[in-house]
Amino acid sequence: MTESTSEDREDRRKHLEFIQAIITRMSSASSNTKAWFLPVATAAFGYAIAQDSPWVALLGVGATILAAYIDANYLRQEKAYRAMYRVVAKDDESFSSFCLQPDELPDCVPQGERGSWSASTPDWINRLLPGPSVWLSWSILAFYLPIFITGAVVSWLLFWK
Repeated sequence: MTESTSEDREDRRKHLEFIQAIITRMSSASSNTKAWFLPVATAAFGYAIAQDSPWVALLGVGATILAAYIDANYLRQEKAYRAMYRVVAKDDESFSSFCLQPDELPDCVPQGERGSWSASTPDWINRLLPGPSVWLSWSILAFYLPIFITGAVVSWLLFWK
């Protein structure tokens, strides 16, 4: 084994450690978003019911949409870095060493794995909104949709009371 091969392996290992640290941070931020959001939604819906205030319930629905958007962005970034991890682990020569920009992933990585929309979607939409694979994931849809529906039902019942 030559010295440069040993250095290349060590460089790749370190690059993978950097990417894994970013993935861990994104996952932690997503968990924190959910942890901060639950008391806010519970308080908003509970106060709305107790005070007969549909507007407070709508505030809770708005908080649900905002938290889902923030969480979806964390998940999109996490998916992009997981795709980057796989590319670096495969030792793809087309990907530059120690690059931590998910935008520079090779074209062989599908858009769904990056958490983006299809390639035909304008860039401004890709930057603004996470792709369908993110919104339909269990950590976004299965978590936020029941809370959103609950808030919408509470609001509707209080408005039409």
